Amino acid sequence: MVTYAGEKMSKSIGNTVSPAEMLELASPRVVRYYLGQAQYRSVLDYQPTSLQEAAAAVERIDGFISRAVRTLAGVDGGTPASYGFFSYGTVPDAFAAAMDDDLNVPQALAVLHETVRAGNTALTAGDLDAARAALASVTDMLRVLGLNDTAGPAVDEQGNTALGVLVEAQLAARAQARASKDWAASDAIRDTLAAAGVVVEDGPDGANWSLKRG
Repeated sequence: MVTYAGEKMSKSIGNTVSPAEMLELASPRVVRYYLGQAQYRSVLDYQPTSLQEAAAAVERIDGFISRAVRTLAGVDGGTPASYGFFSYGTVPDAFAAAMDDDLNVPQALAVLHETVRAGNTALTAGDLDAARAALASVTDMLRVLGLNDTAGPAVDEQGNTALGVLVEAQLAARAQARASKDWAASDAIRDTLAAAGVVVEDGPDGANWSLKRG
């Protein structure tokens, strides 16, 4: 059951939020993630920021996938566009246990995010074997949860390659501006990328980017 602002949804009190209305505000994938945040027997409160928070969570997952694919593809001598999403055919034991526990999707999502954090930590540390395992597990868990519909590159291979070259060139220019302490130019580049739907995150190993989704 979904509630709005802590009250039971009912047409009689005018606080009904229909699936169609939610789909006008966010992508199907984000709505699916949001609905999975409560066990199917539980009440799920809907707030005006609920879908925004769900979109941010999905974006963090996609950010890790994009970062891992770019890093691993570079090591393997390929390109992000040609680096296919793969799977070991297994999910973490904690994830399987959560799903076996009367479809405890909220707990399963917690395991998913723990794996994303571990994967990002592995990438920062240069532990590529751990990063590969995390990427495979994340891919598997997204598939089980039905959240992999739009995971990965959102354009065709040629377009994705071109996009990557252009974004990397902008990030190189931004890095040069930051090195010269030209903060205005640095911010302008970041704002331009953001307007184009490219999310830039600065980390210990430099700037990473991903496409904004949802």
